[in-house]
Amino acid sequence: MKKFNSILNILLTVFVLLFFSNSSIADVYEHPAALSSIAEKIPVIESVKCKFKQEKTMPNIAKPLVSGGDFEFVKDKGVYFYTLYPIKSTVDYTNKNYKQVNDIVKAISAKKYEKLEKEFSFFFTGNSGNWILGLKPKQNSPAKNYITSITIQGSSYINQININQTNGNKTAIWFIK
Repeated sequence: MKKFNSILNILLTVFVLLFFSNSSIADVYEHPAALSSIAEKIPVIESVKCKFKQEKTMPNIAKPLVSGGDFEFVKDKGVYFYTLYPIKSTVDYTNKNYKQVNDIVKAISAKKYEKLEKEFSFFFTGNSGNWILGLKPKQNSPAKNYITSITIQGSSYINQININQTNGNKTAIWFIK
């Protein structure tokens, strides 16, 4: 479970740094693409502050688990989730315990995608102003044991991230400016 949380945290961090769109999510998986080929469509990553809302659905629980609060990405430091409800907590991805997360953050900000392309197959629709990025773990990726797909939507900033897990759990995170 600790390894899954580490992989999930890495993925959340990576995708929080990208800016995406509002096309049909299902269609994105019909358009394979190399992340390096869409790099010019990803804006320069700057520091961001906004609200977030998260819903997690699980096959054995009738109602989704809902949480929310403040999100912050500080370009040269990392990512912070300040959950305000239902329980206050802070997740800080800037310390040495999250070195992997920060390494990926640095790779994204420097537009060096080689590490990500080793782990995931990429799918893309849209243009630099309105697009969707889809990711599926490659067969040899450790993420394949936990994640079936990830989609990121937005326009000039991230609107939503959807994570589908192999156990049937689904997480949706909305970023609200």
